[in-house]
Amino acid sequence: MLDIIGPLKLVKAQGKAAYPYCHCLYVDGEVKALFDTGAGKRSLAELPPEKVDMVFYTHFHTDHTNGHGMFNNAFYHIHLLDYPPMVSREKYMYYTGTHLWRELVGEPVLDYGKLMRERHPDPDFPDVGFREKNIDRTFKDGEVFDFGQTRAVALHTPGHTPGHTAFFFEQEGVVFTGDIDLIKTGPWYGAYLSNIDDFIDSIKKIKQLKARVLVSCHRRPLTENIENELDAYLGRLLEQERQVLEALRVPASLDELAAKGIIYSRHPHAFYLFWEKIMLVHHLERLERQGRVVLEGEKWRLTGR
Repeated sequence: MLDIIGPLKLVKAQGKAAYPYCHCLYVDGEVKALFDTGAGKRSLAELPPEKVDMVFYTHFHTDHTNGHGMFNNAFYHIHLLDYPPMVSREKYMYYTGTHLWRELVGEPVLDYGKLMRERHPDPDFPDVGFREKNIDRTFKDGEVFDFGQTRAVALHTPGHTPGHTAFFFEQEGVVFTGDIDLIKTGPWYGAYLSNIDDFIDSIKKIKQLKARVLVSCHRRPLTENIENELDAYLGRLLEQERQVLEALRVPASLDELAAKGIIYSRHPHAFYLFWEKIMLVHHLERLERQGRVVLEGEKWRLTGR
């Protein structure tokens, strides 16, 4: 583990902190808490079960929850809006948009967990398919959790998922931002219930904290240029939207837009095409609400506004 400030420690993800793993945050206080459980078995082995009293999830995605079963004595928490896909396969499929798969991809639904296991034969590779997970308590925006030496406030930061939550340790000036992760490719909003407007507002909410340290799940902790990094992260999303508008100088269908690789430069398997189309739909619906594009038949076009 890597010391951050005071009782706050980073549990580093196995490998490159990319899917299916994530960095986690550990609070070594009178009450010992772990934020997310996706660091991987080898990394989490540093934390025997008796060293974790509480677990808090930033959101329901499996790269953040796949270590759930390792801490059977812990009391588990998640935001109210991300509770349903933790306990219901039907809700999990709905949140992620699997019900749209055949419409968007045109072929039977792939088993993502099976696909990942085939590509990663490591016996320690986590199960990334849906598994029902017990949750003891849900929380809402603004709730404060006291760990003895420090406290954290839950900051509802939707967009990536409906219930995505960051946690601010005001005493230390540290914010744990989950998948507001400041990676170079920008925000990910490739699920049915992702929301671009919410994501933009959430990035701005984090920026307003003026935190001294930003800890996210897929990048090293940041102590410098945090506001500039947040601006650049948001800028990537807005650049993708600009490219959508540029592409619609000539009316285009969703299939034609997806072929341009605005979100992903290539689609190595069908999930990339699926995510690309969902993110494009989010942009198109946002632009339609703004009166900037309109759907005529199967093609989207600019309105001239």
